[in-house]
Amino acid sequence: MDKLVRICSLLSLFVLFSCTETVEERIPIRAVYLELDLTYQDRELNAIQAYKIYHQSDVNQAGERTGFGGVLVYHGLSTMGTGAFYAFDAACPYEASSTVVLGVDESAVYAVCPECGSKFELLNGIGNPVEGPCAEKRWQLRRYAVETSGNKVYVHN
Repeated sequence: MDKLVRICSLLSLFVLFSCTETVEERIPIRAVYLELDLTYQDRELNAIQAYKIYHQSDVNQAGERTGFGGVLVYHGLSTMGTGAFYAFDAACPYEASSTVVLGVDESAVYAVCPECGSKFELLNGIGNPVEGPCAEKRWQLRRYAVETSGNKVYVHN
């Protein structure tokens, strides 16, 4: 009986202190795989704050996939202040439509939705909303994993 009381107490504490906030994913999960070559066709991504949006019609290698609304690849800054690559789905979480594709503003620091006006921070690779309906709902961009090896950048989920 004493053991049952301890288990119930621990379970009650766990429920009491559990995180109650959930993160809503508005963008459907789709396959993502890109191999980017910084020496040739993707060399414009070498500069800090450079970006490129890849759609399925833009890829030319078998097996490459571009997610729900395309993939926004961004060359931003790491927490150490050095260059780092980040990748996000190019669809706006508020619109949740594969046809509403984010653009990048003139400062090349923010991605902006042409429909709802939501603005997302890109420079540090987080994709957090800073204004618009997505900021009110706290819906950030869907991030994808990025790995680098020499002059190659691999984006995947």
